[in-house]
Amino acid sequence: MACIPAQVDALRWPSQNRAMSLSRRLRWAGIGVAAFLLGSLVTSAAQYQGWDIPNTAREETSPLSSTPATVARGKAVFAANCVQCHGADGKGHGSEGHLVADLTDDLRDVLNPEGVLFYKVWNGHAVQLRWQIDDMPAFSGKLSKDEVWAIVEYLKVLRTPTR
Repeated sequence: MACIPAQVDALRWPSQNRAMSLSRRLRWAGIGVAAFLLGSLVTSAAQYQGWDIPNTAREETSPLSSTPATVARGKAVFAANCVQCHGADGKGHGSEGHLVADLTDDLRDVLNPEGVLFYKVWNGHAVQLRWQIDDMPAFSGKLSKDEVWAIVEYLKVLRTPTR
């Protein structure tokens, strides 16, 4: 750390700079919170870009009961159709090697309620980004609506924190 100029050292996160005053630490914390909130808003605004999601999707809920049988069916459909990209645990570590969503992420729980999840699976998504093609196949021609809702029920279980 001795080779880092004082100006650069002063820009470190507060926990890394013990000499930083309390007021400066609070300013850093405020900047962090503001950056998080701004990032969340930008993410929310861009969240559905390129997706065919109806305006009412956020309010839609699964017509299926969240029973062990429904969740088991959803797990089976997920295993047959989604594991290769999203991985068995839904964390995005499938064998296809694509950069895909971690379906268990807490932020996604807020951004993608049940109806939005349904339409993302049902309609799919394909958009050319600067560095990759972000491709989520549409399953409307392959799965029934009940099968997609069963996947949603299973994803709700994957999202439940284990404590």
